[in-house]
Amino acid sequence: MAEDHGDRSGRHSSGRTTPSLGLARPGRHRRRRGPSFSVFVGIATVSLLVAWQLRMRVEEPERPPGRTVFAEPGPTAQPSPSPTAAPGTLPDDVPIEHVVFIIKENRTFDNFFGRYPGADGATEGQTLEGETIPLKPAPDVSPHDITHGFSSGLYAINGGKMNGFNFIGYGKDLTGYTAFRRQDIPRYWAYADRFVLADAFFTSMYGPTFPEHLYTVAAQSAEIVDNKKTADTPGNYCDDPSEYTARFLRDLKPKDRRYIMEIEERPMAEKPELILEIARFWEQIRTCLDIRTVPDLLEEAGISWGYYAVTNRWQHALQAIRHIRFGPMWKKVHEPEDWLEHVRNEELPNVTWLVPPEEYNDHPGAGKSVCAGENWVVQQLNAIMKSPYWKTSAIVIVWDDFGGFYDHVEPPHYDIMGLGPRTPALIISPWTRQGDNRDGGYIDNTTYEFSSVLRFIEEIWDLEPLTKRDGQADPLSGAFDFTAEPRYDKLLFPYRDDCPYGNDLGWPRVKEEPA
Repeated sequence: MAEDHGDRSGRHSSGRTTPSLGLARPGRHRRRRGPSFSVFVGIATVSLLVAWQLRMRVEEPERPPGRTVFAEPGPTAQPSPSPTAAPGTLPDDVPIEHVVFIIKENRTFDNFFGRYPGADGATEGQTLEGETIPLKPAPDVSPHDITHGFSSGLYAINGGKMNGFNFIGYGKDLTGYTAFRRQDIPRYWAYADRFVLADAFFTSMYGPTFPEHLYTVAAQSAEIVDNKKTADTPGNYCDDPSEYTARFLRDLKPKDRRYIMEIEERPMAEKPELILEIARFWEQIRTCLDIRTVPDLLEEAGISWGYYAVTNRWQHALQAIRHIRFGPMWKKVHEPEDWLEHVRNEELPNVTWLVPPEEYNDHPGAGKSVCAGENWVVQQLNAIMKSPYWKTSAIVIVWDDFGGFYDHVEPPHYDIMGLGPRTPALIISPWTRQGDNRDGGYIDNTTYEFSSVLRFIEEIWDLEPLTKRDGQADPLSGAFDFTAEPRYDKLLFPYRDDCPYGNDLGWPRVKEEPA
């Protein structure tokens, strides 16, 4: 089944992409505001409001498709404010030789760590109706998914009020107003106790999965704002010519960007028709791009790398990069289980992206267990801590978008893409900063986003940034103290045996022995 039930639009054809109202604006591609558009907005507004009343406030219905284009490299700069603070830097002689970037699914900081002592968390949340309600204990298996696309992120943020989480699709039952406790995710909290918990780490955009994962490799999404539109055909991304998705128009002018950002800062859950003002700047493109990625930089510099993800799944960013999918670099793309084998055989590349199989990615709904997903993380971390790589490694664990879950911190607004709500983020290394957490761990308040991990990689290996995003990002400078003595002691765990599955975690070729 589809991993993201967020912003959906129809198949490709000529015409402009608009929110899904069964209406298409005729004509070519000039963005002129005039009487005809006013009439369109009036009709669309009524349709939208009726739709929200009658359809459980589900994400906007099917959109007519926009014009068809092929994506070229996205912009490397766009009008945006500076980050909330001047980015830090890393010293010249960083003793990190292996970076592991683990990307899981669909959680916010408040959902996983809102109750963690000393962190900027919340135990209650605000609703669109002005109520303050407690964040109830989160279930291990969520009853259903919640919409978490681009517009859902804007509705949830609601102009900075952070109270629209019960407005988005399938959020009316307050499923998103939940928070885990230590006993629910004891291993995740134990890693925070010992290493670094970042409580100002934001998702790179409002959502959903596909463009967020592009940010994890490219510090941009080619301004794609949605997932693919077909899930019932063979292949995925570059391997499926039927796949199209929405992105911002390539020829946006600075005044267009300023206008879009101004709309994004309005309370959109209170005026849901405002999404029309943004969506009229969208077009349809194939989900096969040619943008430069950090793997390209590493390849050119002779630095070893590997990307580990299940082929033909929503989260496989490199399957959407044409020159990688159909070029020699594809031989460095692997299935997730190969990562453990490469660690144990001492064949681990210097930089790796590791995306878990879907049953272990913490995604809400579809019977997926957070306990099982936590066991999977234990399997990976036990393996690297037992290996010779541990002394020179840094592991960063994030969740790719907010998933519809509540978070109380307003994200910085860098550009028309985001930032989106906070992700939980754990930074694990012998070189992490010591602090006052239970076992000497540290709460890092530095503002980060996915591009910060890329900037961390770029600074270690002296690589130039790809876009404005990674150029301005802080390279995880608050999480490390390279002047202190490293703490090489391992933090090994057995698997939890109370999960509905994932207590054994045997792979076809490698089986982990619990510590």
